[in-house]
Amino acid sequence: MKKIILSFAIITLFASCRTSLHVGGYNQLNQTQTVLSSSNFNVLGSFTGTATTKIKTGNITNKEGIIAQAKAKLLENAKAAGVELTGSRTLVNVTIDIIETKKRINATMSAEIIEFK
Repeated sequence: MKKIILSFAIITLFASCRTSLHVGGYNQLNQTQTVLSSSNFNVLGSFTGTATTKIKTGNITNKEGIIAQAKAKLLENAKAAGVELTGSRTLVNVTIDIIETKKRINATMSAEIIEFK
């Protein structure tokens, strides 16, 4: 009986240890694929956007919302630098990093904006 209780205590101890979780991704966000083998574009800049929120219930089910907030911040930072997504401009090399702890979740989106000639 003592071995069962000790085994259960050890499993519970190790199962509850989680300091942070990092998830990153490098995804294609648009449905079109462009071959950039020739120099038919100009790079307008690299931009990042970060969004942070507190976890109140111990679980966040809508991570897409925080990613959308990070993208909005990225576009705000680009606009502040004088670059907007209009016409033949698009986001490329998009990366999304999510860091989740017991109390917070942080999403960072990084991308470059290019303009086709």
